[in-house]
Amino acid sequence: MRSTLLLLASFIFTIPVFSQSNDFIVLKKRNNRTLKTYGAGSFLSAKTGTGYQLNGYIRAIRNDSIFITQQETKLMSTDFGQRIDTSFYTFGFRYQDITEFYFQRQYDQIGRKRGLAQTLIPPILILGGSGYIVLELVNTAYRREPLNDRGKLLSLGIAAGVAGTGVLINQLNKGKNKVGKKYVVHYVKAK
Repeated sequence: MRSTLLLLASFIFTIPVFSQSNDFIVLKKRNNRTLKTYGAGSFLSAKTGTGYQLNGYIRAIRNDSIFITQQETKLMSTDFGQRIDTSFYTFGFRYQDITEFYFQRQYDQIGRKRGLAQTLIPPILILGGSGYIVLELVNTAYRREPLNDRGKLLSLGIAAGVAGTGVLINQLNKGKNKVGKKYVVHYVKAK
């Protein structure tokens, strides 16, 4: 009798162990290599087709939809002044709406690029090159000098090359995380 009760109790307590898990999505390269798996409890940093930044923990994935919980910390007004308050909100969307995944080490928790080479150098190159071109053209027009005088065309060409290098670096970094070009998203339904 005692062994029967023990066996019955062990079956009752192991029922939650065999429960079904949520669905999940897998981010793969074109050569079918798995890059990242997202399930309930995973942190998702991505961007939708409408430009909305997603940064939060996945609550559930079911029926081709992802439910994510995001938080926002901001200054709130009260009767006695202001205080910092954090609000949490959960919303759902289709996983096909995601156009970019930020899963690599070059991105921080909120989807912004990290590092000097990706954030600061391209804008400095573009601003410096185009600023030099504008300044040189304005000075040339003000002094009424010819444009081909004293190697101005060479310096303008170098400045255009510097600005073009900044634009090229931006364009190369822009398409790295696009879904459909480099990555494929697979939805895996739990049975």
